[in-house]
Amino acid sequence: MNINQFKKFFYCFFILLLFINCSNDEDPIPENAVFEPQTELISLEGNQNQLEVHWKPVFIEKFKSYKVYRFDTYNNESFIPEGVVGLGELVFEATNNRTTSFIDTKVPYNSFVMYAVVTEYLNEEKNVIAVVSKNHLSFENKDLSFAITSVEKSADGSLKVTWDKDSNAGFESYKVYALSSPFLSHEDVMNDKNKLKSITIQNENSISDTAQYTDQIVYYAVSKVINGKTIWSKNLGLIDNPRSLKFRPGQTFKNPYVENEMIIINNEGEIVFYDINSLTSTKISTNGYIFFCSIGEYNGVKDLYVPSINGNVFLVDLKTHQIKKTINLKTDYNILTAIPINGHILFIEKHPYADIGGLFVYNVENDKVLNRNGSFGAASNAKLFYGKDNYFFILDSDGREYGSSSAIRRLNINGDQVTTDLLWNESVADSRLFALSEDKSFFVSTNFGFQSDVDYENFTEVTTKSYSSTLNLADAKITSDNRIYFAVPGEGRISVFEKNNFSSPVKEYKTNGGALFLEVFDKQIISLNQCPNTCILETTAK
Repeated sequence: MNINQFKKFFYCFFILLLFINCSNDEDPIPENAVFEPQTELISLEGNQNQLEVHWKPVFIEKFKSYKVYRFDTYNNESFIPEGVVGLGELVFEATNNRTTSFIDTKVPYNSFVMYAVVTEYLNEEKNVIAVVSKNHLSFENKDLSFAITSVEKSADGSLKVTWDKDSNAGFESYKVYALSSPFLSHEDVMNDKNKLKSITIQNENSISDTAQYTDQIVYYAVSKVINGKTIWSKNLGLIDNPRSLKFRPGQTFKNPYVENEMIIINNEGEIVFYDINSLTSTKISTNGYIFFCSIGEYNGVKDLYVPSINGNVFLVDLKTHQIKKTINLKTDYNILTAIPINGHILFIEKHPYADIGGLFVYNVENDKVLNRNGSFGAASNAKLFYGKDNYFFILDSDGREYGSSSAIRRLNINGDQVTTDLLWNESVADSRLFALSEDKSFFVSTNFGFQSDVDYENFTEVTTKSYSSTLNLADAKITSDNRIYFAVPGEGRISVFEKNNFSSPVKEYKTNGGALFLEVFDKQIISLNQCPNTCILETTAK
């Protein structure tokens, strides 16, 4: 080979190498390639009319295809790629592993549109294996998406719900939904049976809800219709139900100094002052178990007497809602019940674990217990009620309709000497239920509502009849017109009787749940009802 032939050969070889190198440079492996089946989405760009999704290329043996899945919904919270694939639809498929994008020209009309990619390949047994991408990407159509911005309790006790105002030309309506019970999904709240209101005014983006709910939390959802398409709010609004007590009440009172205020006793150590109109409350703690309370008067001032553990009785100021004084009755026993009477405090104490204790008198002026001399017995459910002058009522067992002594007693104090007078006339009264009329002339008691008339001057107590023979009554209140309101939890109602009309109630009110306690105000009845998950305060117009 001469020099010219060599040059010609070398030139051809160089051109061939150059061609080969140029050919290899046309299809290099991308820098972002992955060498496992699971790809990763890189970007999602565009608008509500067109979206383009990009992912990393997969370089593996026996690659079969990419499958792109799309899912549209009202929010993008708590979603995973597997959810997009499982709930979504297949919108694109490519068999070339270098295809790493998809342009979607049919973007759904919804708040959020999500994409995920599945890589398919053949394993050694030639079975198709599908692997979902590490992530998913979401596009938010901000012209459609909207949120509930606040749920607040108003001064009148109603719940105000506010959401983002819509600005679309194709607006048709809003719909507001509410639910106060356990649920599984957003869809459960937005059931037609939970719809509160439909609104066709675009600028009206709030409502006031006066409904009375029966669970601890109230949930709200809102939808809107745009160009015939229903768009759901991307979140739920929620608020603690202001009518939920979150504890089982032990007693109730009307505050004699504060109109429209109810006092609710939580025996676990809390006193709640509840405004029945605004549904707001203030609370004080005793840091100890609370037994049977009473409102009593001493030196012309009415206070709440709160018996507790370790010999303590707390005097609560009904105007300031503060503990004004703590009286210790010189014992570490529990004080079950205490009432002011004739310038003294009459109380029952009991050992925390044994039926040891008794009925004693405390002299407020000299801070002395007068008659604690010897061992006595005390029942754990003993209760005292003040009558008038030096008369009181004692109820110390359930089922006293089978007892032999009266409920009424007469207290005699002479210096440090204390005696009590009673009657042996088989009083039909017990500690399950007791309500004394405003003029103190009669009371109803037991879970059947037996009525007994009282004559203080002649010291008599006579039982007439009962207002129920079959129903278990839970509470009773007697108004100034001698109407008797009974809580009937098993029947879900409040029954109202006129005095001495034992045959039938003059009025009945249905309750949500079983009424445990009630208080009667000028225009409404407030009942505390046991519902499946909580106790609620219900307002019923008279």
